[in-house]
Amino acid sequence: MSSPIPIRNIYYLLIYSWSSLSEGEITDVSKLESNELVDLFAAVLASGINHLLRRGLDQNYVPHQEEIAGIRGRINIGVTARRMLVSHGRAYCEFDELSVDTLPNQILLSTVQRLSKAPNLNKDLKARLSGTSRMLGGISTIPLTKHAFRKVQLHGNNRAYRFLLNICELVLDMSIVDESAGSYKFRDFIRNEKQMARLFENFVFNFYQIHRPDLSIKRDIISWQASSSSDPQLRYLPNMKTDISVRSKAENKTLIIDTKFCKETFQKYYDSETIHSGNLYQIYSYLKNLEPCGGADAGADGMLLYPVVERSVRQTYDLPGHNVHICTLNLAADWQDIQAELLEIVNISSAPQNKVRAS
Repeated sequence: MSSPIPIRNIYYLLIYSWSSLSEGEITDVSKLESNELVDLFAAVLASGINHLLRRGLDQNYVPHQEEIAGIRGRINIGVTARRMLVSHGRAYCEFDELSVDTLPNQILLSTVQRLSKAPNLNKDLKARLSGTSRMLGGISTIPLTKHAFRKVQLHGNNRAYRFLLNICELVLDMSIVDESAGSYKFRDFIRNEKQMARLFENFVFNFYQIHRPDLSIKRDIISWQASSSSDPQLRYLPNMKTDISVRSKAENKTLIIDTKFCKETFQKYYDSETIHSGNLYQIYSYLKNLEPCGGADAGADGMLLYPVVERSVRQTYDLPGHNVHICTLNLAADWQDIQAELLEIVNISSAPQNKVRAS
């Protein structure tokens, strides 16, 4: 994209994408002057962990093996006998102890220490992370791996950790070890179109679920209206799964939104610009195969939604049986303007547009 997305807007994309609006509001990113992702994540972790410390860190029973005076838990008879501990009134015991040295806390501390090694981290934020690290005394550091995140079990008492652990996993995904300097470099995931496409889709989907509860917001699997003697189960046809299916009972309307995060809204051929043909064919295929469902689905509208690249776009094309809208969303705008634009876009099928009849 020609205009970088402000760091505060990246933050809002993340908290909506992860359905963590209330947890995300703990950190006031409007006061963050930096436009570096490592600074954003450092500020979020410092604020979030401080919030956890005030309410009390998650604790769990952790297995311990220790030589103690007396008996606690289960006696390891073999070790106790081998060390001849009984004559000294001691035993080697195995017991569970309530501790803050849990996997979620270990991941938080290990991520804080990793971020602290980022060479371009703001000095004030580096100091904040050092203070945060000291406050997490009694917690072990662990190697950060995908397996560690998969082992985390969240429940009602520690669900406040989910958002911070999502940040930690994103830090892991961005990390590149700089062995010569003994520090970490971080990939700029904003430049990764695949990651940003998934983030953009989830953001729009969850935004409408939160702000338009009157609408049905889903992802649909659309069945192919096709048959084949060589492949009767249609196993070799690709799945048709919508990014966002919007249905309004009140207005008896269906809108299928396909989000597209790409560098250019239009494809260029010599001096002419056209909509990406593959994108248009895809959304129209969804609409045509949705027709047998009847009702509002039979005449559903489609929308290709892009981030703004060079200019804002609002076009509607009247294709046989369906309207297809081409829209952009300016992710570089003030957040209030982005919200207003999203709310306006979802009502686009009932508003007058620049309409072109496609023959």
